Amino acid sequence: MESKFSKVKVNNEIELCRVSDMKVKAMVERALLEARISYFIKWEKQGLFSSSKKQSCIFQVNEWQRELAEQAIANLGDEAESKIKYIMKKTDTLF
Repeated sequence: MESKFSKVKVNNEIELCRVSDMKVKAMVERALLEARISYFIKWEKQGLFSSSKKQSCIFQVNEWQRELAEQAIANLGDEAESKIKYIMKKTDTLF
């Protein structure tokens, strides 16, 4: 028997922030895990003629946990937070 929720597609993820520094990425991951916040990392593809060789990733979280995630990142300190760019927009892909 199929439940009525099995055909429902839910997209309640938001793109929280973009990180290019891998040390800061590890700090953000640790902070989110310690705060028990579920997240997804989306790696950005670089263009063929991109001048930047840095990889960057986008942290996605459930929109209901946005405030907790922001607080967890803010607790990392100003130095780490200066290397984080907040996006705060709904994702446009369905999983």
